[in-house]
Amino acid sequence: MANEMVVTKITPQTMQNYIVDWIYGTDSNSRGVSTAVNLSSLAIADRQSTEKVKEFLQTHLDESIFKDLDDDIASNPGTKS
Repeated sequence: MANEMVVTKITPQTMQNYIVDWIYGTDSNSRGVSTAVNLSSLAIADRQSTEKVKEFLQTHLDESIFKDLDDDIASNPGTKS
């Protein structure tokens, strides 16, 4: 099963800047992540949409973040956050 991302909480800090809490992994092994992000490129109405913010993070976060998470999950298969 491939690792998946689930956005769990979107907290506005200003009209543009948000803290996004998300989980990455599978049902049996996952990691919790919190990311400060500028969502000004999304419509205001979409900034609280978990699906829209998930798409934004998947396309705007550096690939190395997902690789590091994949590596950590693979090397610690018994850990769940």
